[in-house]
Amino acid sequence: MIDKGWFRQGHLNQDNTCLIVSDKTYQEYENIQRQRIEQQKQEEERRLQNSVRTTECHREDRLHKVINEGEEYIRKIRECSGVISGEEISKKISHMEVLIQKIFERVRENPDSLEDIGKLMEYYLPTTVKLLEAYQQLCSQPVQGENIRSSRLEIEQTLDTLNDAFEKLLDSLFEDVAWDISSDISVLQTMLVQEGLVPWHTED
Repeated sequence: MIDKGWFRQGHLNQDNTCLIVSDKTYQEYENIQRQRIEQQKQEEERRLQNSVRTTECHREDRLHKVINEGEEYIRKIRECSGVISGEEISKKISHMEVLIQKIFERVRENPDSLEDIGKLMEYYLPTTVKLLEAYQQLCSQPVQGENIRSSRLEIEQTLDTLNDAFEKLLDSLFEDVAWDISSDISVLQTMLVQEGLVPWHTED
């Protein structure tokens, strides 16, 4: 009847499950539906905002925890450096301390890089401190036998390997900066060429 125009004031709801017999009632129904949709949209936005705030709070807590742990590792490394004698190994430990400080400074600047230092926190730093404390103990022995000397040498060589690894890790934390700089330069050069301000260079 509605489709054929025999019931002009008749309307069906969106699900075709309810008959509304007047235009006025149908208008009120549509207003209520719009309000309900708007309320659902607002509620979804509130849930999303709460979720974002919760995620940010968790990340802030995790960042604070990681930075504190990092500072504790640096303190232990510095403590070992103050006890261990020897110019060469002191240079290695001092360089390591600087690298680790720079790594955590970068993480503080860019919390997104937290995911990139998981292994550093879980294994590399604890093992580094363990090796330095073992070296300190070996150095304190009154008799420096072959086993002690070889162990000390092995630790010294491992410190070089660790410093190389920490340098690469620090460099990798600036990958996004390097990418942004490269992109900006590429866009800048393209615009300068398009404006005729610099000549176009082609590969030979």
